[in-house]
Amino acid sequence: MKKSTQIIATTTGILTALTAVTGCGTSSSNTAGLTQAATQSGKQPVTVTFWYGVGSTLSSDIQQMVAEFNQSHPGIHVVATYEGSYSGGGAEQQKLLAAIKAGSPPDIAQIEVHAMPLFASSGKLVNLTPLMQQSRVDAPDNFLQGMLVSTQYQGNSYGVPFNRSVPVLYYNKTLFAQAGIAHPPTNWTEMSMDAAKLTHGSGNSKVYGFEPLVDWWPWEYAVESSGGTILNASGTKATFGQANALGILNAEDQLVKQGDATVETGPNYWTLMTEDFIHGRVAMDIDSIGSAGTVTQGVGTNFQWGTALLPKDATLAVPPGGGDMAIFNTSTAQVQAAWQFIQWWTSPAQSAKWSMETGYLPVQKAVLQDPTYQDFLKQHPQFTTAIKELKDQVPSPSSPNYLAVLQGVQQGLQGIFDEGKPVATTMQQVALQADSNLN
Repeated sequence: MKKSTQIIATTTGILTALTAVTGCGTSSSNTAGLTQAATQSGKQPVTVTFWYGVGSTLSSDIQQMVAEFNQSHPGIHVVATYEGSYSGGGAEQQKLLAAIKAGSPPDIAQIEVHAMPLFASSGKLVNLTPLMQQSRVDAPDNFLQGMLVSTQYQGNSYGVPFNRSVPVLYYNKTLFAQAGIAHPPTNWTEMSMDAAKLTHGSGNSKVYGFEPLVDWWPWEYAVESSGGTILNASGTKATFGQANALGILNAEDQLVKQGDATVETGPNYWTLMTEDFIHGRVAMDIDSIGSAGTVTQGVGTNFQWGTALLPKDATLAVPPGGGDMAIFNTSTAQVQAAWQFIQWWTSPAQSAKWSMETGYLPVQKAVLQDPTYQDFLKQHPQFTTAIKELKDQVPSPSSPNYLAVLQGVQQGLQGIFDEGKPVATTMQQVALQADSNLN
């Protein structure tokens, strides 16, 4: 999945099921002395099961890289299977919960960044902190700034970055030039002014200056960049209904109401928004950097386009997106082999290859010094924006109950943009509902 998708309606059930199955403790067993998998010379290779949740061409990319690993590591055989979407509440997550309950989880799984606290709190994930501290490949200092914000829970690391993304501003350079706008907006005052200048036409031929994505992922950016917070410091109370959290959301709502922005609705809202930009129906949108490949292919030579840092308001706070790889507490041999596979996958050479093939972010600092990757960025400058945004990443609330909160937020956003409900009242009501999931 190149994008964060809508939380489905089973999130509350997921939280209940996981609490009932596993309790709330964390575990660090099976970690001591695990530095690499033993070579299984003359024996059957150690089989490692790997569940992931990105399909289509991304699944093919994963299978190709897994085959490369298996060929070069005869002592280990990784069996990777697509288990449905890895998004919060998606099919892969449902299957993981069922496997935990049955006592038969995979050895490795892709965990959506917002779901890491949910699974880490189960006590079923290997605490990777000592392994990372001993690793020459995955030592914490080797990762790009901000890359590890989604991997930690209560001071320990339970994941290694896998398919990581951030939201960025996409803008139509051709329409900007026609409107006499020299550069993309850097703040929300400029954003509102530019959206009005870029809007023109009427009916089916109307071009809108901006299209907000009606989704909880860019909403995180909106809340924290407005100067607000999502939850209080202890994670026991929702604070996103307060006035200082609503600045950007109010600005987006105003642009829609005055006709300078439009939104897409329905189950395919994200894909439709990306297509609106590709077809020149909107001049700006906020989308995942993981969509850059699709936009590149879709736009072709029809117009010039670029990406830019998300516009600031009180500040700039960028939410993490995508997923991490986690190891489940299985046998020592499987954990050792799984850790060797993860280190191979996240090594600079493989990280660069994965990024260039998929559009996801590279995870290692060393990748940025690779001549091949430097040439890639010169040819595709749109991808540099996401790398620059990493320094402004902030972790999402580290609460096992956060997915349930986001379910209510998604419904609230749909009420605002699809039904015209007032911003402040709606988000205050959603915040009150969220409190019941946090306590």
